[in-house]
Amino acid sequence: MSLSESVRDLQVALNTIVKLEKELNDKKLINDVKEAVKTAEKAISDATGGALHRLNVSKPSIDAVKELVERIPDALSFKNKKGQLPIQSAVWYIDSTKYVPILAKVGIKHEIGGRGMRGGLLAVDPRDEYDYNTLQIIVNICNVEDPIPHDTARLKVLKELRKDNLLLQSDIKDHGLLYDSCHPTNTMRFEYLAEWDPDNLMNGTFNEMPISHAIIKDHKDLDRFTIYFQTALKYHPQHLGMLFQKDSSGKTAFDSAIEKHETEKTFNVIRQCIPTDTDLPILHHVVRDAPKYINDFTMRYISAAHLRNADGRTLTQVELISGSKTFKNDTMFYVKMTDDEIGELDPVTKQYPFLTCATGETSDLSTIYVLLSRNPSLLEKYIEQTTDEFAEEARSRKRTRDSDNENDGDDEA
Repeated sequence: MSLSESVRDLQVALNTIVKLEKELNDKKLINDVKEAVKTAEKAISDATGGALHRLNVSKPSIDAVKELVERIPDALSFKNKKGQLPIQSAVWYIDSTKYVPILAKVGIKHEIGGRGMRGGLLAVDPRDEYDYNTLQIIVNICNVEDPIPHDTARLKVLKELRKDNLLLQSDIKDHGLLYDSCHPTNTMRFEYLAEWDPDNLMNGTFNEMPISHAIIKDHKDLDRFTIYFQTALKYHPQHLGMLFQKDSSGKTAFDSAIEKHETEKTFNVIRQCIPTDTDLPILHHVVRDAPKYINDFTMRYISAAHLRNADGRTLTQVELISGSKTFKNDTMFYVKMTDDEIGELDPVTKQYPFLTCATGETSDLSTIYVLLSRNPSLLEKYIEQTTDEFAEEARSRKRTRDSDNENDGDDEA
């Protein structure tokens, strides 16, 4: 007997009992039938739920699954032997991952997984050893042997969830999705999330560490850091891709990398992302954020010594601003300064080098004396410049007062 024939016979039986209910006047019969119907409904819901856990095998159309779960929504709560919801089973297989958006969309209407669990997307998957929720597994799960199809399929799911407002930008930060997706087999998902929320590359944390540090410290190789660094450079070149981002102890990501993976391996990663003929002022960053490594970087990026940064500063000017150079601790630095460098105004502060040294936290008289002795006329130029500035300020104040007086006269008239 086919399923349709069985259903037809059952409908005939139920319709007959409903029609004769008053004439039969048998309460026990009615109660027994009600219990049988409830049992049948539960059995059908469970059977449908079991089918939802086998979508990777049956592979029905998305429309068919949509109609099924809309008509039998309780099936979305049916858990398999591992304790997973159907939406969680679907995530683990490439052939069923495409059903996740529709399972979530219908599931959210019926609070599958609990209130606020977004149809099961935010429910912890009991199968996962790290207690990841469904959303985290979507961005984290990978296939090393055949990565591209798996990455592509899960990326498509992320896009559909975003379109339906089931994936929010805030989820990237709240659920650590950049950290979870940073893997050589998941690059499409990682880059998609990074493009959506590039600030999280800089501000995001994982286990109370900046993402840059967490990726380095949590993994045996530098593959993930290479992916992260390359992407961070794309969106935050002004911060050199967080290479010198500091953790709570003041240690930079570069420090963490060389401690765990040694200097040469770390520089191999950096060279993959920043070529030796770069136009990025990499040495300016080193001087400011990691001066103890300046020799290591200069020998690898010697052409960068002649670049100017976004403020228009030369490397020498950045070193002066840093306050780390005095005549006593680095005599040769001042000996090697050219006449042009000594006489050039800082493009930001509009000060000569001797003034930069004089106003810095590590002001040193011997340093100021050496610079002025190389070009004494700078002091006169500074006095003239200051006098002109004061005069211009006085003229500006007078113009303002005159303008105010004229306005007052107009008001009185």
